[in-house]
Amino acid sequence: MTERPTLFSEALAAEICRRLADGELLGDICGPARMPSRDTVRRWQSENGPFRERYAIARDQQADALAEEAIHIARNAEADSVTVCRLQIDTIKWLIAKIAPRRYGDKVVPAAAVNVSIGDAIEKGRERVARLREG
Repeated sequence: MTERPTLFSEALAAEICRRLADGELLGDICGPARMPSRDTVRRWQSENGPFRERYAIARDQQADALAEEAIHIARNAEADSVTVCRLQIDTIKWLIAKIAPRRYGDKVVPAAAVNVSIGDAIEKGRERVARLREG
């Protein structure tokens, strides 16, 4: 029995990212014994900045690939398979909303947070009141 690879390898990293971008799930990618486990991939993400960045890009691309898969399922649905197709599409929609919430989520996710202190807000309020009193 061969052991799963645990040491980071550019070749394995590239394959994982390519397959993710093509819409495969990490669990399926990591299934064969020749591939690292999901825990190993997660460790690589935390320890290897360049891999973490490539992985994030691949996840974003995965959302696009899965969205295309949902469209393909919808286009090929038959009257007797609509319920199953709807379940598949709803599951894909849920997943891509988690993977890429800004593009596929139901809620608007702010692009940036505004940092305003309470003191600044109070001062701006006082200035506004003073301007209103001056007329």
